[in-house]
Amino acid sequence: MIEGDKHIRATPLHPKIGGKLDGIDLRENISDEVREEIHEHWMRFMVLVFPNQAISDEQHIAFGRKFGELEVHPSVAHRSSRNKEIYRVSNVDEADEIIPEETTSWQYLNLTWLWHTDSSFRQIPSLGSILHGIETTRSGGNTLFANLCESYDALSDSKKSEIQDLWVIHDHDYILSLSPELSKIPEKGDYTPMPQVRHPLVRIHPVTQRKSLFISPHTMVGIEGMSEKDGRGLLDELIEHATQEKFVYKHQWQNDDIVMWDNRCTMHCVEPYDNTTTRRIMHRVTIVGEEKPIPG
Repeated sequence: MIEGDKHIRATPLHPKIGGKLDGIDLRENISDEVREEIHEHWMRFMVLVFPNQAISDEQHIAFGRKFGELEVHPSVAHRSSRNKEIYRVSNVDEADEIIPEETTSWQYLNLTWLWHTDSSFRQIPSLGSILHGIETTRSGGNTLFANLCESYDALSDSKKSEIQDLWVIHDHDYILSLSPELSKIPEKGDYTPMPQVRHPLVRIHPVTQRKSLFISPHTMVGIEGMSEKDGRGLLDELIEHATQEKFVYKHQWQNDDIVMWDNRCTMHCVEPYDNTTTRRIMHRVTIVGEEKPIPG
């Protein structure tokens, strides 16, 4: 256990990634000193869990803004109608009904089951995300987080040299192509148009200065200058390497958990669950990035 502010208690959750913070009430307007201590723990653990936080969406937004401006997600269907900064990662609509599986919004939600990094399709990707588990599941629906710094460090020197100067093309529309249902229909829902972007395969964290892989499987079209087959083969190899159990923390949700992660050095996915009958209501705010990824 790590002691900082006399009210804050930090406990590691995994040898490589993840820590739990007790002694903070996120319903309150936290002080600058508490904000700085949270940030220090965040930079160390990459993923922070705040248990028992029965906050409103407005309090959620206020906490997120302590760390930067907040994004508005390009998927219109999943934005809260009351607070545009809230992205509803939920299979329950605002009328409190489970979303029908034939709808594009239900099919889009299933894509969170793939490994990804939030907003990797933006020219300036997200800094971090904060997710509130409002109505969580007991069977499936856990969230897995991978430490992309540790997985980079574990690569051989020859592999590091091979990938050092490579750039990857990311595209929001590639996400839609991965859905068997969405890929077959012309009407894929209402989305803000997002042009393709290119990001370095190896990036440097602007705060910790650690190198990490920058991989987000659901947006990566291919590697610049490589054939589709060779580029996809290399990306799949790195994904398999980075998602080994030794690099991954699995969060088993309890109602009113808040989980905060750093998108600059992690990726995540949701464990499948029966979302035709099992309710899962999660609200997320996403922190706007401060700069383009720094090539490693």
